[in-house]
Amino acid sequence: MFFLAEYKLKLIMIMKKLNAMKLILLASISLVFFNCEKNTEELDEINQINDYTEAKAAHVCIEKWDTDNSKAASVKAKEWEPGQTIRVKFLNGNSFVQSKVRQYAVVWEDYANLKFEWVSSTSSANIKIGFREGQFADESGSWSYLGTDSNNHAHSMHFGWFDNNTTDTEFRRTTIHEFGHALGLIHEHQNPVAGINWDREAVYAYYAGPPNNWDRAKVDNNLFRRYESNISNHSVYDPKSIMHYPIPAEHTTDGVAVGRNTELSAVDKSFIARIYPDTNTGGNCDGVAAYVNGRSYAVGDKVTYQGNLYQRTSSGWTNLGECETVNNDPCAGVSAYVNGRSYSTGDKVTYQGSLYQRTASGWTNLGRCGSN
Repeated sequence: MFFLAEYKLKLIMIMKKLNAMKLILLASISLVFFNCEKNTEELDEINQINDYTEAKAAHVCIEKWDTDNSKAASVKAKEWEPGQTIRVKFLNGNSFVQSKVRQYAVVWEDYANLKFEWVSSTSSANIKIGFREGQFADESGSWSYLGTDSNNHAHSMHFGWFDNNTTDTEFRRTTIHEFGHALGLIHEHQNPVAGINWDREAVYAYYAGPPNNWDRAKVDNNLFRRYESNISNHSVYDPKSIMHYPIPAEHTTDGVAVGRNTELSAVDKSFIARIYPDTNTGGNCDGVAAYVNGRSYAVGDKVTYQGNLYQRTSSGWTNLGECETVNNDPCAGVSAYVNGRSYSTGDKVTYQGSLYQRTASGWTNLGRCGSN
């Protein structure tokens, strides 16, 4: 009996030790889980801080475009001709940074009916690109004149922070953005239908500091100014557009932020295709089948009927107008040059079988007349 009692006592002591070890083990596991959770939270917070800092520190371009106080400045008037070949040259920069600009600029060609022709630094060009070196060593910003304004300036586009250490993401983001301006696109946050609830004083305070050091007037022009619908081409407001500034949440009264966009959005692609459509389609009825009596049509379907284009609606058919044939001749409707006549910047004329446009310094040859 004594032996049995002693055995039970030892067994109880062992069980207590095991329970104690279990408690220690559970506590350790809980501590590990707690620390993992805490570390994850800390990592998320660090990532948020990095994203926030990056958004605030992201380079933004300065808007530059010609204005004439005697008349309303029209963004639509600064578009190139669909199908036009735009001549581009570098004023300086090493072969690496030049190759990166060329690599990403041509992305626009996939969606716009335009072509870039890269010419030598001694050739005439529509777009002239400089980098922060040599005669432009003090030019730290990045910018481009808007659309055909590029014709009027010997230095029409600038990249102030590109060098051999620039990341591909930054080359892509800034190059596509500046060439968007060169094709006539405004900043997306200045879209006439953008409804950004700016905290103006916070924005003024931020841009007043380095690296921008902008006064309130420059902030007004580059951020708060909204273009009028009747002088600008615009789509639905697109916060994912490559033409949008990054906006930290603290710069809006409702905490809405816009990220650092680095590539063309779906709206960018469709919008530039609308601004520079394919002129070889043969007209608005090209590819649209003729109406077939008795066939079932859905809302939105288009047909041709007796020389007109129709679209199916929920209540019947809407006549969209007569079928038209597109004239692919860039000189169609353009008057011939008249010696002695006074011409303004932007005017176009035909001369000896070519199309010319007046610039501040002379005439630019836009190409040969005739259908493509």
